[in-house]
Amino acid sequence: MRSHAGARERETANHQKTGGLMMKKIQIFFLALMALAAPWALQPVLAAQADSPETIQDLEGLVQSMNNLSRMISATREVMRGPNGAGRERELKVRLDELQAKLQVMEGSFEQLSAGVGLDALQKEKETGVDWNRELADFLAPIMTEVRKMTSRPRQIEALRNEIARYHSQLRMAKGAQERLMSLISQADDPQLIEKLGKLTRSWENQEKEVSARMAVSEKALEKAMGEKKSITRSFGELAEFFFQSRGRNLILALLAFAVIWGCLHYLHKLIFHLSPFHKKGRSFGVRVFDLFYRVLMVVISAFVLLGTLYFLGDWLLLSLAIIFVMGIAWASKQALPRFWRQATLMLNFGAVREGEVVVYKGIPYEVGAINMNSKLENNAFENGFIRLHINDLMELRSRPIAEKEPWFPSRSGDWVRLADGTYGYVVAQTPEMVTLKLKGGALKYYGTSDYLAQSPTNLSNGYRLTSVFGLDYRHQSIATDEIPGIIQEAVKVELAKAGYGSFIERVRVEFKEAGASSLDMAILAEFNGDAGSQYWVLERAIQRICVDVCNHHDWIIPFQQVSVHMAGS
Repeated sequence: MRSHAGARERETANHQKTGGLMMKKIQIFFLALMALAAPWALQPVLAAQADSPETIQDLEGLVQSMNNLSRMISATREVMRGPNGAGRERELKVRLDELQAKLQVMEGSFEQLSAGVGLDALQKEKETGVDWNRELADFLAPIMTEVRKMTSRPRQIEALRNEIARYHSQLRMAKGAQERLMSLISQADDPQLIEKLGKLTRSWENQEKEVSARMAVSEKALEKAMGEKKSITRSFGELAEFFFQSRGRNLILALLAFAVIWGCLHYLHKLIFHLSPFHKKGRSFGVRVFDLFYRVLMVVISAFVLLGTLYFLGDWLLLSLAIIFVMGIAWASKQALPRFWRQATLMLNFGAVREGEVVVYKGIPYEVGAINMNSKLENNAFENGFIRLHINDLMELRSRPIAEKEPWFPSRSGDWVRLADGTYGYVVAQTPEMVTLKLKGGALKYYGTSDYLAQSPTNLSNGYRLTSVFGLDYRHQSIATDEIPGIIQEAVKVELAKAGYGSFIERVRVEFKEAGASSLDMAILAEFNGDAGSQYWVLERAIQRICVDVCNHHDWIIPFQQVSVHMAGS
């Protein structure tokens, strides 16, 4: 029983030893592979194991394996030089190359395991360079592969057509040679010459048959390729189906990831804007710098997410195109650097346009509310008087400080105005693009805002003065300057009040204006408040009527235009 137990213990110990050696060999093998494939990845492992007691055992195992390989290499070389290697040179050479490769791997592993880095690391680092032609070829390989796939059928058809044309040319050549040989045979008398020419003729006949057979195969292949031609609708349908099953899906996912990250960062910026105590205090210089760098970071992060999505999806074609697109934008940005600098100065409120100042855009003054990639201009005189301008449009403008009591527009909705072209009406609506007037009687008249300003509108809703001229005959000259003005002034006040316009009157004054060619002219100056804006023409006519009534009451003569004709003597 003891002998059996001892045997089992020895067997168990042998198994454990064998298993341990096997694990050591596996570990050494993987270390060798890592050293050969990616020595940079092995360095952390070796650094961690440098002080381990097992390092010496690993090195001893490597040395033993290297010695065994060296003995096997020497034995193989002796066999190659000896008589047993006769006829086996190729087999032994392959075997020798394999053993030498393994030995080289083991030596590299020994260097990595013992020193933590290989002896050739410095040399490799010094000699490492970038083969730009190869890198560019590898980068563009997915694109060229897709282009070849898309153009495979047209290229195949064109190749078959060229091949058939070449066969036609060869057939013409073969037939010409046979005709010439037959002509020579008919003219020859020497039997040996005739025999030679006959053999050559038969060779050309065989060549003609071979070319004809090849041409027939190519013609059938061309006919088959042309027969597989699809309609445009079907081709586009298949192309769209293929696109959305592979490239399209990846593109949509990448764009969706870009949009989600962009939206999240944009929402986060709005959240910061509303919650940050620094933003609540106003747009200081530090806040502007933060907003500017945040937007730049938002673009960079979103672009990296797009490229990273394509990378993880393994779509090298779209990734290559996206990188080319990003590189193109970066290259174009180098040329546009001065413009970007001007945009940055505007966003930092150092430029020619500044927040809180007035800027004239398309002839209309606006207050600069906020400068950003999409800047905000405001004019409260308009309905929805808010304009969003891209920062590029803002770069061409200039701002100035706002003057105290500065008018932002000649009128507002609800005002009565008179224009230079004689139009008199009520402002129904005014926007940054158009002003709508409602005339007496209900008709609507529309002006572009700049055209409306060009008409120099007179706003009647803040009060106005009516100046009316009335003439009397020269026979009333004695009372024209002192008595008549007072009588007309009092009559105008009383009669306007009787007509229901008394609440509109601010002041009425009548003065002698001038001695005209046919009459003594009186100037009636009547001032009204803003409530009389809708009665402008009515009041103008009422004043003239009152003047006529006063003349009738006092028997004053209203002259008419007189023309004197002088007859020359005979």
